Amino acid sequence: MKKKVATSMQARKASLIVQNTQMPRWFYAFVPFKIATGGSSQVVPLYAMHLGAGAGEIGLLNALSTFASTIGTIFWGRLSDKTLKRKVFILMGLLSTSIFLSLLTFAGSFWDLLLINAVYSFFLASTVSIPIVLLFRNVRKTRWDEAVGRFNKIGGWAWVLGLLIGFMLVRLLSFKELFLLFAVVNIPGFVMALKTIREAPVYLHRNNIKPFVTQVVQKGRYLPNFIIHLPTKLKVSPKLSGFYLSSLFFWVSSGMYSTQLPVFLIKNGVTSQEVFGFAILNSSISAMLYQRVGTKLKSKNPALALTQGYFFRSLGILLLLLPFNVPYALLISAAGSYVLWGYSWSYISVSSTSLIGRMSSPKEQGSALATANLVNSAGFVLGSLAGGFVASQIDSFLNFAIASSLSLLAVVPIISLMGLSFVSPFSALPQIRRKN
Repeated sequence: MKKKVATSMQARKASLIVQNTQMPRWFYAFVPFKIATGGSSQVVPLYAMHLGAGAGEIGLLNALSTFASTIGTIFWGRLSDKTLKRKVFILMGLLSTSIFLSLLTFAGSFWDLLLINAVYSFFLASTVSIPIVLLFRNVRKTRWDEAVGRFNKIGGWAWVLGLLIGFMLVRLLSFKELFLLFAVVNIPGFVMALKTIREAPVYLHRNNIKPFVTQVVQKGRYLPNFIIHLPTKLKVSPKLSGFYLSSLFFWVSSGMYSTQLPVFLIKNGVTSQEVFGFAILNSSISAMLYQRVGTKLKSKNPALALTQGYFFRSLGILLLLLPFNVPYALLISAAGSYVLWGYSWSYISVSSTSLIGRMSSPKEQGSALATANLVNSAGFVLGSLAGGFVASQIDSFLNFAIASSLSLLAVVPIISLMGLSFVSPFSALPQIRRKN
């Protein structure tokens, strides 16, 4: 009898060890989902232009999508915390992808597309923060950084694969057929999630979630990524005020640049397939550089890396303004712009997250991250609207000139941070407690 008990205890211990050394299987349910959302992320603006949308309408499309996604992230996150449910909201987000991608095929005008896409972004937001919260429950605390990195790496490269599929098929299928294709591609992810996700009724203090330097690609249609929550009360720490101002300049610049670039290219004769190819360049370069940049930051002031990112983003935008008088001039400048976009984003994303962690005490990190999310989202919405107005009412070149200047201007508020000595990064772990 004693032998049987001992054997049973050893088996359970061995099982726990395996569970603690392996990543949750539901991570891979997000592969079809990211393929679908990655590929369709380029189809939405291209289809909008096919329906007659101009620069102003595309700016509005992205601004409303960002706003709906931000509100949705907070709404679904808080509802999930209140009900102590995770699985049902993740499944809802995955299923909504197939539903709304199918509904987009019925959009007969730009305004139909605008409305459907905004509602889609709201429901899609349930897949932003809730999976990360579930991850914290499924993985030991000591491996949270590794798990977040693995999860985002899997999703990041799946996103690139989706872009590659779009690149290969955009000349063979119509935009409506691409929407349906990605809607079908997403279904296996929903089925896999249904079978592999186990509910974890645990309450997590979102205000105490630390910044993670482990993102792989920019989520959604160039949205600020890794949004967990927004602050209930906006408190700007004096020591972070310069960083927030810098972020605001950058995200306004990003909204003016990223939302108008496809419009500019299509209007100047670039094909939809080439736009997909440029997007692949951008995302692949970012994904390949993240780990390298993260390693560099262990011995480098993140303010210097952030400055480097802002500078190269500004330079990448300026390439669109160069008057090349050679064949394929626009393709060359656009390719260079997308390459520098991806290169700069790896530095900006990792170093800005690192700065938040290093400049905040353990108790301040959650609030600092929340305020940064609010600033980033507001800046991107403002930049999308401003970019659409300037490009449609005045000139695309002026829009890009302003965007480049704002990205360079973002360097000024963080100059004072380059000589600071920082506290140890990411020293606090989120506090978790169960509710009876």
